[in-house]
Amino acid sequence: MYGFGIIGCGMIAKTHIAAIADIADAKLVGVFDKNQASGNKFAQENNTIFFESLEDMLLNEEIDIVTICTPSGLHADLTIKALEAGKNVVVEKPMALTAEDCDRVIEAEKNSGKICAVVSQLRFSDVAHQVKNAISDGKLGDIVEVGLHMKYHRDEEYYSSSNWRGTYSMDGGGALMNQGIHGVDMLINFLGMPESVFAFCRTKRHNIEVEDTAVAVLEYKNGPIGVIEATTSVNPGYPRQLEICGTKGSIILEENTIKSWDIDGETMDSETLQSRSFNDPSAISHYGHKLEFEDIIDAIKNNRKPLIDTTEGKKSVELIRAIYESSQNDKKIIIKGDN
Repeated sequence: MYGFGIIGCGMIAKTHIAAIADIADAKLVGVFDKNQASGNKFAQENNTIFFESLEDMLLNEEIDIVTICTPSGLHADLTIKALEAGKNVVVEKPMALTAEDCDRVIEAEKNSGKICAVVSQLRFSDVAHQVKNAISDGKLGDIVEVGLHMKYHRDEEYYSSSNWRGTYSMDGGGALMNQGIHGVDMLINFLGMPESVFAFCRTKRHNIEVEDTAVAVLEYKNGPIGVIEATTSVNPGYPRQLEICGTKGSIILEENTIKSWDIDGETMDSETLQSRSFNDPSAISHYGHKLEFEDIIDAIKNNRKPLIDTTEGKKSVELIRAIYESSQNDKKIIIKGDN
């Protein structure tokens, strides 16, 4: 039995609890939040214990894996603390707000001898495997163009009800770094890192420090060009759409569902449950988290890296930071990472 401790008792922590409850050899030991009142209430509602301090949680010998569900700006430091305390870690995206802080996490993981996985639940779906295999097998031919469209709705209360959403220090960015990072990660999963990016990031509607609207043009070393659109400003909001178009065929995903599978001689049906988080941030299935938690348990048992390790988790941060740099400096940015 592997014991889990959750740091941060916000919205996504409920997803973690549901995922842990669905795993036969996992148990929730307890939770911690710096807000003791809300943390205690959360613990009572979920029939678990509340740790009075972070140190108490990290010293608890029943806890093998710590999951981090705090505001993004705390992810790196908390991950490092948990690793240094001898705990394995699952951290929500982004693993850090900058590439430099990602490197700090990677170094701490290396020194600790423990395992850190970065939440990328979409990669575990059957649909993601089907699409990636189709690309790898050359069924689409040469990829010509890709489009990632994330046109979400977040109302003013979403930002005003929190003192960290929409801030540089705690959110690190807006429509891309917060809402759009999982879509960006899926694009990287399918095509790798682009070679260069040119972008425009703007704050169009909300009273926040970070962007609520962004458009970026990508160019890949092996030929494809693409575009990323991300916003939280539109009404009513639409499902995320990812288009991958090649010389022999094209695939269009709508959230986690295959919308079009236009490859000569093939048909594809998907029964995957479609997420509705494009206009309701609480409507996120726990199934992908369950698969990722099972993966880190298996990684611990077999002394291997998790499928989404820290090196992989860093890539989406690198790409989004390059997009921000391009917009701020009004120039094309060459991406030095794996492309």
